[in-house]
Amino acid sequence: MNNLAAVSKETERGPDQRRQLIMARKRSYQKGYVQEHNGVWTLRYRWWNYDTRRWEQRREIIEGNFKNKKAAQRASEPRMAEVNQHNNRGRGPKKTDTRITFRQFFDARWKAYTVKAGHEPSTADTYRGFLDNHILPWFGEKLMVEITPGHVTDFFQQLPELSVATRQTFYNILHVIFDLAVEYDVIEQSPVRAKLHRPSIAKVEKPVLTPQEIRNILAMLEGQERLLTLLVAVTGKRIGEILALRWQDFSAGDMQIHIRHTLYRGKLKSPKTESSKGAVQLAPAIVELLLAHKQRSSFQALDDFIFYRADGSPFDQNAVRYHLQKAMDAAGIERIKGKH
Repeated sequence: MNNLAAVSKETERGPDQRRQLIMARKRSYQKGYVQEHNGVWTLRYRWWNYDTRRWEQRREIIEGNFKNKKAAQRASEPRMAEVNQHNNRGRGPKKTDTRITFRQFFDARWKAYTVKAGHEPSTADTYRGFLDNHILPWFGEKLMVEITPGHVTDFFQQLPELSVATRQTFYNILHVIFDLAVEYDVIEQSPVRAKLHRPSIAKVEKPVLTPQEIRNILAMLEGQERLLTLLVAVTGKRIGEILALRWQDFSAGDMQIHIRHTLYRGKLKSPKTESSKGAVQLAPAIVELLLAHKQRSSFQALDDFIFYRADGSPFDQNAVRYHLQKAMDAAGIERIKGKH
């Protein structure tokens, strides 16, 4: 049996094994959270569902009249004793498999998780680059049960100078992988700790070009790139969403374009967010420019791209960004890398 099959077998428990591991989870003790709303005191707590193997958030009313929160908390103690007794039924030291390395667990379980999570191709490719170049070389041969919060701290400290957003991506990937390992009963708890490892993110406003700066950029462009850039500027849509437009997405009578896709590596896929989808109203002047562009186009079928290369395939997004950057430089507009 190869390593991948072995890990899959070790992490795929049968009903009896799973029931034993459920009962072996570490003990939990809660006081419950008491809150008053409109004169009614409620108690909130976590309840372990032995059928689904999941924690459930529950809230119930504390019967009686209480002058303050302390009195309501005291009244809730008998109920919380019952909750803790239920949650801790038959628990003891957790059984783990000490032979599985980080790489073995990753190879056996990560791909299935990405499919279930519905990762977009762009997200999957980004994650794969982080994993192959940094995470797997660092953690790959370590045994899962031996990885500590200190190892995770050391990983972040050895990284080169990176943006906060990039470090957040590293944190998210590690957080998910170790949480999966907990779910598969490979480790008892995740070594990733929010207080120790999650980077602090300060919201930074991206630079906004003035109308005159946009006009100066347009003056440096011509043909399709000029119209494309104008459409991005007046609609506020992402470049990938504009590049994905086909003539079936343009309604001259309604003076609208319909955002249904975005372009990633030359292929159509769903927009980044659901809010991106929908119709965008256009000014009459933009509609006239699009109609004139269509008349000149060699590709006018409904499923043809509005902005196209010589063979009818869509513009390359990186090439468009490069030409826009060159136009900004020619217009004397200072660019901040990674922000404009």
